[in-house]
Amino acid sequence: MRFSEGNSDDAILKELGQRIAQYRLNRNLTQNALADEAGVSKRTIIRVENGDSTQASNLLRILRALQIGRAHVWTPV
Repeated sequence: MRFSEGNSDDAILKELGQRIAQYRLNRNLTQNALADEAGVSKRTIIRVENGDSTQASNLLRILRALQIGRAHVWTPV
C-alpha cells in the first residue's frame, strides 16, 4: 500500500503496524525483545503492530530501536 491523502487514519496505522512487525521479524526480534530495547511494554508493541493508535513518543522509541529512519517508514519492506 502506498500512503496517500486518500487513505484513512486506520488504514495508515494498520499498514505502518505491518511494516514495523516485518522489520522486527527481519531482525529476528521477539515482541518482548523489541519492547525491552524500545523501553515500552510488550502490549504497546502488540497494539502498534495491530494498527492501533499509540502515543507518538512510543512510536518514536520503537522506530529508533529498530533503527528505522523516516525514509524507511514510508517505504515498503
